[in-house]
Amino acid sequence: MRLLGKKDEELFLLFSESARVVVRGGKILQDVVSDYRDLDIKMAKLTAMEHEGDRIIQDLVRRLNTSFILPFDREDAFQLVQKLAATLDYITGIIDRMILYKTGEPDQRVKDMVAVLCESLSLQEKALNLIHSVEHNKKEILTACEEINRLERKQDNFYRTGLAYLFDNEKDPVAIIKWREVYEHIEMAEDYVNDVARLISNICIKYS
Repeated sequence: MRLLGKKDEELFLLFSESARVVVRGGKILQDVVSDYRDLDIKMAKLTAMEHEGDRIIQDLVRRLNTSFILPFDREDAFQLVQKLAATLDYITGIIDRMILYKTGEPDQRVKDMVAVLCESLSLQEKALNLIHSVEHNKKEILTACEEINRLERKQDNFYRTGLAYLFDNEKDPVAIIKWREVYEHIEMAEDYVNDVARLISNICIKYS
């Protein structure tokens, strides 16, 4: 079953565009942790991208508020919008803290956590690009969502073991506080991606 007619194409295009912007934000984050130079330039790029994401979110909200008939539950649609916006906010927050706190170059654990997050973001974009035709794409959508859930569990493990290592080996309490916040922001961004995957899975179940 297709969830939309021609008048709803804009709504799904906006969801896809929002997911695309979040993926681009993740790539900038990955560039930061792999090449810890020119941070101000990279942050400026991410801030510009965040503004683009905000514009798309505003367009989505306008579309949701002015459409009498939506292809799926209004509540589900608004939750998707909120989770996508929060994900980009947390990605920006990760780089923000690394710059403001002067954390120094990230270690391999941070790089691994960011790699997991970026993989999840790509799967999120894939699922949202397919959701316009649930019946036809259901299996592929649910597979992507299940993989996001698996990656979220992997990220949880990175987060817990990372904190344990930090408290066991870092002697500077200020450094512990700085890196703990970076870990927490990566973990929260991952949680929001997983929330989006759960919402998309529910939509598949409801409308297929």
